[in-house]
Amino acid sequence: MGKKLQDLVAKALAGVKPEMEATVAKAVGTSAPKPAGNIGGIASAVGSEQERIVELGMIAKSLRGGTLRDVDLADLDVRAKAVGVTGDVAEILPDGFTGTLLRDIQDSLNVAKLFPMKTIKGGVAHDTIAMHGITAYLTGEAVTGTDSSENYQTFVATTKKVLTIVRKSYELLDDSLIDIASEVRMGIVRAVAEAVEVAVVNGDIAGTQDGSTYPAASAARACNGIRYHGLNKISVDASGVDWTVTDGGEAQFLTVITNMQDAGGRYLDQNETMKGNVVLIMDQSTYGHVRAFEGFKTKEKAGNVATLFGGYINTIFDIPFVVTSSMPYKVDVTGVVDTATPANNVATAMYMLNIDTLRLTANGTVLAESDKDITNQTFVYTGSLRFGFASIYDSTEAAINTVTANQLNVVAAIALDK
Repeated sequence: MGKKLQDLVAKALAGVKPEMEATVAKAVGTSAPKPAGNIGGIASAVGSEQERIVELGMIAKSLRGGTLRDVDLADLDVRAKAVGVTGDVAEILPDGFTGTLLRDIQDSLNVAKLFPMKTIKGGVAHDTIAMHGITAYLTGEAVTGTDSSENYQTFVATTKKVLTIVRKSYELLDDSLIDIASEVRMGIVRAVAEAVEVAVVNGDIAGTQDGSTYPAASAARACNGIRYHGLNKISVDASGVDWTVTDGGEAQFLTVITNMQDAGGRYLDQNETMKGNVVLIMDQSTYGHVRAFEGFKTKEKAGNVATLFGGYINTIFDIPFVVTSSMPYKVDVTGVVDTATPANNVATAMYMLNIDTLRLTANGTVLAESDKDITNQTFVYTGSLRFGFASIYDSTEAAINTVTANQLNVVAAIALDK
């Protein structure tokens, strides 16, 4: 098996959850997908690496216009045998991507992996959310009690489509088809994962918080993400953190963390923290300062330092934090990117959120299609996914994708020095 494919398989296998339900996306112009079962005598439920190989064959076949050449089949057969496929690989090629592709995309996520992707039918009501209106009142014997002001709202998950287009020339395909199929598959995984990550972290449907940083065609317009929710709900001033003082700013930083919890109230308090619902999101520069704190230089003080969800995880006051490179490198003191006066972008920000109150949703799985363009002798390959992200309190039947300050489940700490 070629090194490129080995690297792909090794990366894709890391952290894959075998219990996730596998689905198949039907490509346009193909027959119905083959039912899930054994691949060369190996159960597909425990053979994601085999599924990846046959997906490469499916991509290669479509790029050839529906028929693999003998040299393609020979190359594919060698790779398939190397991962334990014992049958004829040509007989087990699927008609579309298997569930492994979507699992690989989810495995490539960082912050977005905090929110298991739920498959829904977009644009309709999905969850009834209780607004904690049931109240117990003091009453006397044989006295009619006081009715509670009980109320509910309905969360609506909306989705938008992101599409990646890959174009390969006839000549390039003739040189190394299966390697190109591997590159196409890996590129689709990477492109869709990056789109989801950008939307979950930075999403802003109106495009107001980052000016021209994320243009109208950007995946950031697919939803209102963590930064948008935090900046439009409540912000805590972190300008008092001085990384140059004797303790490296540790005491001041911990005060900001406490203030963020206080600002979030019932959504970010210690009760929610102990349930595992509260997470802190920060960029690499902030993490660089935090890991230098005296209080975090030993494993005993820092807690179990580990890798989780693809990001570096530690805890502050029992709150795990996730490091991400998806946030803007610098923002102004209000937390947005000032594109009119870039010199104002001198700070960074971090966000505390209740992950149980936010939803990442998708309409089905990844859809792939291919076509031949004879005008320039290329094959065009596309991969698309319809997904959305929202707070259960901020996308309702009354106001879809409208962030309010009524429930403070996401809090921003702004004006934090780089």
